[in-house]
Amino acid sequence: MTSNNPTWEKTPELAAQLRPRFGQRQVYMLIAGVGILAVVGYLLYSVLFGGHYYTSVDELVADPDLIGKNVRVTGVIIGDYQYDSSTETLTFVIGHIPTDGDAIKDEGGLATTLANAVNDPETTRLTVVYPSGEIPDLLENGNQAIITGKLDENGVFYADNLTLKCPTKYADELPQQAASPE
Repeated sequence: MTSNNPTWEKTPELAAQLRPRFGQRQVYMLIAGVGILAVVGYLLYSVLFGGHYYTSVDELVADPDLIGKNVRVTGVIIGDYQYDSSTETLTFVIGHIPTDGDAIKDEGGLATTLANAVNDPETTRLTVVYPSGEIPDLLENGNQAIITGKLDENGVFYADNLTLKCPTKYADELPQQAASPE
């Protein structure tokens, strides 16, 4: 009996052609995968073990390499501000506060740290110039400022962005609300 089905025989040459190879495309994919893993690893490391989200006034003033570079710095507002309506520019002074959460906790919390810095005449101070267009409500003595900008050679910080925090403004309201029976 004869079969109508043709037979197929794999020759050694055909087998070599059909054998999966680790080619140039796979090498590129491997390199890309290793690169992506390296970037993700670096980002995780920098978030978990990396530097500060911002620098302190002491660190900024002490490091001449930071002059002219864009940095984020935090401090406590000391005294009043000046507003030039013709240029819509705010000028104010911030003082050093630690950026380490443990140091702030050891001082008794952020509100205590801010108050201590305002009342200490030895606190390192930094003049800030900020072209704001308006005067923020929380721009008050004793509030925390987080600013982004550049320090010039004269020790004046020119801010591009300003964020203000007031840790004590609502501190007493929430516990009373939580404690009230209604």
